[in-house]
Amino acid sequence: MILGERHLMPLLNGLADLDTTTISVAHPAEEIGELLRVRLDDSTEATVSVSTGRYTYEDARDEVERRYGEAAYEDLPDPQSYVRTLIAGGLFDVANRDDIDRFLRRHGHPDLEAGHDPVMAGLDTNLFGWRMPAVLGLDPAWGSQQDEGDDERPPVTGFVLSSGVKEELDWYYKHHDTRELTDAFGDAFERLTNQPAGKNRSGFLGLYEFRDLMGQRQTDFTDSDTGDEAIVEGYREYAADHRKEVVLFSNDTGFVERATDAGLRAQKVAFPPDVPKRATVSWETLCSLVYMLAVVFGVVTLPKATLYGVWNGKDGKHWEGRELALEVRSPKLAERLERDQQIVGAYQEM
Repeated sequence: MILGERHLMPLLNGLADLDTTTISVAHPAEEIGELLRVRLDDSTEATVSVSTGRYTYEDARDEVERRYGEAAYEDLPDPQSYVRTLIAGGLFDVANRDDIDRFLRRHGHPDLEAGHDPVMAGLDTNLFGWRMPAVLGLDPAWGSQQDEGDDERPPVTGFVLSSGVKEELDWYYKHHDTRELTDAFGDAFERLTNQPAGKNRSGFLGLYEFRDLMGQRQTDFTDSDTGDEAIVEGYREYAADHRKEVVLFSNDTGFVERATDAGLRAQKVAFPPDVPKRATVSWETLCSLVYMLAVVFGVVTLPKATLYGVWNGKDGKHWEGRELALEVRSPKLAERLERDQQIVGAYQEM
């Protein structure tokens, strides 16, 4: 069964209907095991406990390398990418939220009706793949997170995208032989043949996030070569040639300093070294979190079901539609999901 990120809700509902209100989200590898434990508190909220924190995960990943070798080790996200996945999924926030909010209060929220120049946000390559437009509240389509009295204006007018960033995102490596993965993680990983390997999965997330922004009405484009110097120069030339302000975001201090020296406004986005142990989120956020984990890890297991973030035959339309493959291990759950999918399909056709 193929289902989109936002259609994971019937899976949660189906588990709840079967009295499975405590859900383990796990990686199939014995060394990794349970990542999160979720308690479905009611129909709107869920309590998520982090069973495997950053440093515990790092030790477990090292054990995978010792036991199974480099291929299995490299297929697992590095510890910092694990933390970023939890942030991208909406479980926790970036480390320097206050600094970012101050930066946006100072340089964002243009009043176009009062004659202010539009403010366009640009992202460095290292932020794509982690849903920063939504996490940082930048996307005008998502509304705004500013304080009361800001007239509900979004922090930026739109985005300016760099061809240099696009080229840096446009690379990938596929699994051509999954035998080492199946030896380490189990037969489920047979389905990863000819699919992106390891960190390339987060690269694909970044590439399709870039493409998604390209399709928005409020997006401009600037040409540049790859590398920080060329990308920053491309943004500088764009700002000089258009009556628009540019605000840049990067996880790289060097990129921020280079942009500032070029006369641009730039802000670092910092990620925490580890994450808290618990958070309460909406079921909708939980769907996003499970989707991100499934893609970045390739495969995750839930009670009565296995979710494939990548699988044989996954193509660009699946990536664009944020879709997963679902393998149900319970006849009762399968029956409920089939019924709910028919209802969702009929509703979408109306």
